[in-house]
Amino acid sequence: MLTSDLLVTRISGGKIKPAYAAFNTENLELAGLLIETFGQHVGKTYGDLLTELEGYEEMNYRFIRGLSQLLGRRAVVETSSAVDPSMAREAVFDACTGMALSPAERKEALQKAAKKLSISIPELEKALWADLEENQILKEFKPLSPAELLRQYNISLTQTILFRAVDLNIWITGDFQNVLWKILRSGLMYSLEDTGEKAGEKEETERLKSVHLHLEGPASLFRMSERYGNSFAKLFPTLLKSKGWSLKAGILHKGYQGKRILDFTLDGSEEAFRPIPEAARYHEKVPERFFPDFQLAEGQEGYRTGIETENGFGGEEADIQGAGIQGAGTQETEIDIESEAYDSTYEQQFASLSLGSWKAKREPTILKAGRYAFIPDFSLQRDGMKVYVEVVGFWTPEYLKKKTEKLKEVKEPVILLINRKLKCSEKDFPAQDVIFFDRKIPANEVMQVLRKYEKKRLEEDLSELQETEIPLSGELISLAEIAAEKEVLLDALKNEISGRLINSRESEEVGKFEESEELEKYRNYVLLENYLLHKQLLGKIDMELEKPGAAETYAGAVKVFEGFGLDSSLYYPLLENLGYKVSWTGLSEENAKVKKI
Repeated sequence: MLTSDLLVTRISGGKIKPAYAAFNTENLELAGLLIETFGQHVGKTYGDLLTELEGYEEMNYRFIRGLSQLLGRRAVVETSSAVDPSMAREAVFDACTGMALSPAERKEALQKAAKKLSISIPELEKALWADLEENQILKEFKPLSPAELLRQYNISLTQTILFRAVDLNIWITGDFQNVLWKILRSGLMYSLEDTGEKAGEKEETERLKSVHLHLEGPASLFRMSERYGNSFAKLFPTLLKSKGWSLKAGILHKGYQGKRILDFTLDGSEEAFRPIPEAARYHEKVPERFFPDFQLAEGQEGYRTGIETENGFGGEEADIQGAGIQGAGTQETEIDIESEAYDSTYEQQFASLSLGSWKAKREPTILKAGRYAFIPDFSLQRDGMKVYVEVVGFWTPEYLKKKTEKLKEVKEPVILLINRKLKCSEKDFPAQDVIFFDRKIPANEVMQVLRKYEKKRLEEDLSELQETEIPLSGELISLAEIAAEKEVLLDALKNEISGRLINSRESEEVGKFEESEELEKYRNYVLLENYLLHKQLLGKIDMELEKPGAAETYAGAVKVFEGFGLDSSLYYPLLENLGYKVSWTGLSEENAKVKKI
């Protein structure tokens, strides 16, 4: 994105469009000249580079300044001095008893300061102002082809004009997943409509193939947000990688007639982002000697000029003093949903919450909401259950109203986490699981909502299991495996089996097994933790424990259990079931005595 003063547009009939740079010989030669100029100034002062660039700007100020700004982001500028400039200035200040009003006093102060810093006077004088922009050194520059520079310029013009958008409508036919994930990760306000369903072309599959995305633009917010505007503009390079796309945006324009909304339309056929073959081969102006293999070190940033905000460089208020210089290039990378850093500190906070057996996952699932769709931030999963979570970020009253209406049509359970600073209330979200928070997301309130879903699922599974035959075979049966196979909660399965065991014992007491073959097979099993153990297996284990010296200590008993391949969760329950008592005299299993009572 470029700074707003470098945006060049054409306005006609209520429409606005950036003045894209054509891939003609004149522009390619000019781009090549600028690339060569940057390369030739590696090792020289940044001031020398600015002076030469100012000479070129007489031809076309905003165009050349825009290209220079993009090239500056591919350069690294460093301070080069014998000592830190601030330390040098402090030493000279200390060396002066007052004002150095004569050459002799100045020389004496410099001598004292140089001696204190163990450097020469010339080195000291150079260090005093080495951190000024014009005195810094252009250390490295990563070149690109003239055609690619013009393409990046055209992309940046588009990003800059979108920074002023009131709204943005995007239509995509085909693969739109990356665009959706970029919107989601950036926290942009959006709605998604299945245009295939609207046109009566819905297929049996749930996969969306044609969508309409509506986004609230930066200019729609109560107060212009630099962070939202930058995130909004950065969506465009991702959109460019899609196929079958078109967009229409309402651009807030301030002119002599006052403020008005102008239409900006664009689609994938725009030639400004696709250099013609002849332009792509135009590289004679970029000599190979300009560090073709140069790569910025991981995490390294270059020097930036102009006004820098906490959310990045540029924006409506930025005022560039020269070519903006920044570390890495501007090319977008593919989005990795799981590994990408969290854009919201609250999202990161939620992902780190301890929610018992529930596991949080960043969720790229598309949930249907009528003919619209909804993409939650997270899913919470446990034993086949899935509850979705949305952390509400940027909003306007209109956006909030639309979002609420969509959520009413989502069949899946969704928890909304809302910061109280957003100044909305529970009445704005009827029939929703809403949790308001201040600085920290309350894990206990989230768990209360999850307990509600656990209880509901438990009741449903218990009802289903009452009429289900549960196969029992073998001496050791894992209930977790059966629960996974039947897709029911483990707790529900244990409750049902526990009930059947009780009924089995009651039937045994009155001798009515002939009336229920299903209950009869439970007669020989015992429920311990998450396992059913056959009484024959219990007898074998007991015989091994009773052997002389086999289980005099808890450590000895553990060896017996390991010989039967038992899970460690069964050790203590087994000893209790077989009538053994463990007496601990410390933390060591070797010293814990085991005795049958």
